[in-house]
Amino acid sequence: MIKRFILIGFLLAFFYILFLSMQLNMSQKPVVSSMAPSEQPKDVAEVSSQKVYSFSFSKYTTEGHRELEIEGDSANIFAKVVQLSNVIAKAYANEKPITITADKGVFDKSTSYIHLKENVVATSEEGTTLHSDSLDIDTNKKVLSTEDQARVEKDNIKLEGRGVRGDSDLKKVAFKKNVTVVISSEDVNVSPTIITCDGPLEVDYVNNVAHFQTNVVATDERGTLTADYMDVFYDKTSRRVYKIIARNNVIIEQEGNVTYSDSVVYLAKDGRVILGGDPEADYYPESEPFKDDKNDSDGYLLLESSLNAESEDT
Repeated sequence: MIKRFILIGFLLAFFYILFLSMQLNMSQKPVVSSMAPSEQPKDVAEVSSQKVYSFSFSKYTTEGHRELEIEGDSANIFAKVVQLSNVIAKAYANEKPITITADKGVFDKSTSYIHLKENVVATSEEGTTLHSDSLDIDTNKKVLSTEDQARVEKDNIKLEGRGVRGDSDLKKVAFKKNVTVVISSEDVNVSPTIITCDGPLEVDYVNNVAHFQTNVVATDERGTLTADYMDVFYDKTSRRVYKIIARNNVIIEQEGNVTYSDSVVYLAKDGRVILGGDPEADYYPESEPFKDDKNDSDGYLLLESSLNAESEDT
């Protein structure tokens, strides 16, 4: 009997304590922050709204070949247009990809269109690199493009200009305007050849030729060649220019001598300049004519003097 009373008393005390606890919880109101999101502590705002996830996407052609790979960090990987950071992309023209890195990017899932910005670097398997502040990648057309200033480097040739468009393996590159090309020599004692033009410039790395347009000026330590159009042919093995074809309003300046011609073919190996059309020359006897005693271009222009130049009509 006594044990029964003790048990009942214990149960009554337990339920009484439980009742008091529930009353205490009901009397407390929830605390709601009145601060705007921008006024909240930075670490709280980031935890609540800036969770970062790893994003990756791959696209294949109908034949099953890889066409695009892209990865990066994003706060919303399920959006149709994904905002990315720390971007790494691979665009495939054939089996060999071009690898592109950037600080930030935007990827449209519906079109596979990519816009990258800040510290963009594209590198091909052949060693061609493109540097720019922004880059658009059209995987459907297999085209890379930017309207910003850009720099392209391969071997000992550096190209720089505004507005670039190239295929997705950088085997063909076109600059729109304000182009400067620097061809360095392996000999540190030899000044580089510098070619400038208003643009456009088209470079074909497959056939190793560059097509310059509008106010083209090629300069090295031996002279200057000016023309409206200029085709420069490059030997990939020797890393030297072996032929230049200049057309329209051609001017050769060297050591005070000036030659005017409708066209010029410059053969670097032989050190010869072949003039076309009706050439004219302003020759000053006190200037010593140029003689090519090296018979070797070393990758830069060797401009013949007016006396040593040949005419296509002869």
